[in-house]
Amino acid sequence: MSGFPHHLLAATGAHCQPGSGPAGLAALTIALRPFLLEERQVDTCIHLDGIALDLRDPRDHAGNRHRFPVNPQPGYIDGSLYLLHRHVPLDVTALAFGTPDAQGMPMQLTGTLVFSAAGIAAWADTPLTLDFVLDLPPTPAQVDAAIASAIAATGARTARDAGRAMARLVRDHPGWDDRQALHARLCQHLSATGGDP
Repeated sequence: MSGFPHHLLAATGAHCQPGSGPAGLAALTIALRPFLLEERQVDTCIHLDGIALDLRDPRDHAGNRHRFPVNPQPGYIDGSLYLLHRHVPLDVTALAFGTPDAQGMPMQLTGTLVFSAAGIAAWADTPLTLDFVLDLPPTPAQVDAAIASAIAATGARTARDAGRAMARLVRDHPGWDDRQALHARLCQHLSATGGDP
């Protein structure tokens, strides 16, 4: 039995949900480049749930490496890779955060793909180190600049016009997930410029 050809796993980007699931812990989805496995194309991603870190702004973790226990110890990350019609557990032992740049936050995952737990006998449990870039949430200055641009582009003047400006913001920034906070900030801008409260 040999290890899984982990060189096939190449990240194309990652997205964070700062609070998800019943416990409200962070989650990451790491997109992977499609690859051929046993003459079949595989389109999949890695899911990491139950991350006990405050990831509302991953920049706060720049330069840090966080270690985690493996399942079933308390504090483990519930990681998985969907492969060959099965969820293969991924025991994550560390997440390292680099220095953010214009592309996002460089990160590195260290762990083990646990094929034995998935009932896949073709491969031994395989250590994995995966570099990826995490999309970052916008800074307050970026949000304010985008709102000013949306207001100018749509001619919004009052809170009653917020729907038009909000539609523009969502179209121009589809990855900005906290729509409620974005709408609240938009209404603040409109109120401050003389619109209705």
